[in-house]
Amino acid sequence: MTLTAQAPPAAEAAHVHKRRRWLAPTAAATAPLAIVAATALASIGGPQPASPGPLHEPTVGSEAAGPLIAMADLLTATPADATTGSYSHMVIEHWSRADDQIIGFLDTSWRNDNDGATHVQQQRTPAHPARNFEMAKIGVPGSFNPYTATASTYGAEEGNSFLEMFGEPPSPNPDRLTRQIDSINGGPPLTAPCPPTCGRTIEPHVFLDAVIGLHRDTYLNREIRAAVLRSVAVLPGLEYLGPVEDRARRPGIGVALTHQGVRFTLLFDRDTGVLLASERAVPGFVLDDYSLYHRFERRDSLPPTA
Repeated sequence: MTLTAQAPPAAEAAHVHKRRRWLAPTAAATAPLAIVAATALASIGGPQPASPGPLHEPTVGSEAAGPLIAMADLLTATPADATTGSYSHMVIEHWSRADDQIIGFLDTSWRNDNDGATHVQQQRTPAHPARNFEMAKIGVPGSFNPYTATASTYGAEEGNSFLEMFGEPPSPNPDRLTRQIDSINGGPPLTAPCPPTCGRTIEPHVFLDAVIGLHRDTYLNREIRAAVLRSVAVLPGLEYLGPVEDRARRPGIGVALTHQGVRFTLLFDRDTGVLLASERAVPGFVLDDYSLYHRFERRDSLPPTA
């Protein structure tokens, strides 16, 4: 992220607002894990993990299922959970490597929950040489202020929104949500009989990357956030990193999964389950893909026009 251990208690030429997806999923079976909540809570409150090493030497975490399921059981609401605004409003800071350059983007978006149309205001930094990029640039308040925002509007069909694909929002039922994510990333369609195609069929790293994309698509209320945690918790190979901070110095709970040397890391707010940060790390590079999720809320309308 790069994630740092919490202290003990006391880019492309033209950036698209959607997340890039892995395109070659293969079938894989999943086995749900039965974990007692009390045991899981002990894991969350246990010893602090060591600071994750360099991106090419990922820290090996402990099993993630118990802590994530415990978090899902105890999630608290955010103010937006009680609002009825028809727009999902998000502010996402994104840094991405394109060959030998790294570009930063700040996307401020309003997505209409009724028809999937999205309005995006984007600020973009000049390209930075990837070889000597300073990770300290990430998460600095006001760092995008010097750059003029450009505005774009996308219809639901252009953005391939969740609503456009399913005609329904993400499900608060973990099994249904898993099938939704699975079906739009290479798995069987939702119309396929269940059984036999009832669970996840795509590979764990594809599923985890799709979960990141889901957080860019629409506002997720408390029930859906809990379903996301439960769906992620049973991914084979998922590691629990414990209490960590993102590059905006926000504390959270980290999990990671490695596939063929590529490391996916997610950081969730411990109390609300809101995604705080995500990272995709590739061996040999100090940064490949890093995002900070600054704001998730509902709004009643689009921003005023100039």
